[in-house]
Amino acid sequence: MPRFDIPARIIEQIQLVHGIFLLTVKAPAILESAGPGQFCMLEVKYHNSRDPLLRRPLSIYKTLANGRISFLYKEVGKGTRLLSKRCPGEIVRILGPLGQGFRLIRDRPCILVGGGLGIASLLLLAEKIKQSGKLIILLGAGNASEIPTIEDFSRLTRDFHIATEDGSLGQKGMVTDLLAQTLQKIKGMAQIYTCGPWPMMKAVYYMARNKNIPCQVSLEATMACGIGLCLGCAVPRSDSQGFLHVCREGPVFDADQVNWEYSQ
Repeated sequence: MPRFDIPARIIEQIQLVHGIFLLTVKAPAILESAGPGQFCMLEVKYHNSRDPLLRRPLSIYKTLANGRISFLYKEVGKGTRLLSKRCPGEIVRILGPLGQGFRLIRDRPCILVGGGLGIASLLLLAEKIKQSGKLIILLGAGNASEIPTIEDFSRLTRDFHIATEDGSLGQKGMVTDLLAQTLQKIKGMAQIYTCGPWPMMKAVYYMARNKNIPCQVSLEATMACGIGLCLGCAVPRSDSQGFLHVCREGPVFDADQVNWEYSQ
């Protein structure tokens, strides 16, 4: 699968809510090769500075006309703080698309379960599923402000549900509460896709396993290179035969490959 290390011009940088940004760049080569669940490594340093030296991994959130792609991200440290200050017209170097993305299953209802900014890896997948299959979207967060792009998902299906822990939007509770309700209604085989905090994905996996429903998970990990050289994004395998490397073999895995008792 081709990947590119290219200079990309920033088209737009929007602060959606406090600490959450939508960055759009022009990168037609990456767009043409990108699939749902893949990511890019973005250079965050300014000009000739060497700090921070390492790039930051961001899921490809949206693909647009004229070679544009968007990244939905949260300011969590120095690197993303510097990235959030970049302006339209500036150049950011991008390596991608990287990783193994979601595998589409088209012959059954597909349930997408997203938690917090984990939704960033699910939109392209939802758009693909919508073209030829039944799509159910379940999103969860602590409060309404933590999911500022609801309309991107809600327009794709009528079977859209949201939960917030404080009840500020949708049902009060956890997204796994929504999943439990959904699984009670599903007849026959289904497919689950999920991305979000580790405890949420762990709960989703066990719920899926109890119903014998296959589940794909998109894992998040700290990584330095994004191409499998540094081996810093290792997660233990469920069969105790070593490790899965999120950047090279993932970020998407069949959930039963992962040792969910591992504490991140």
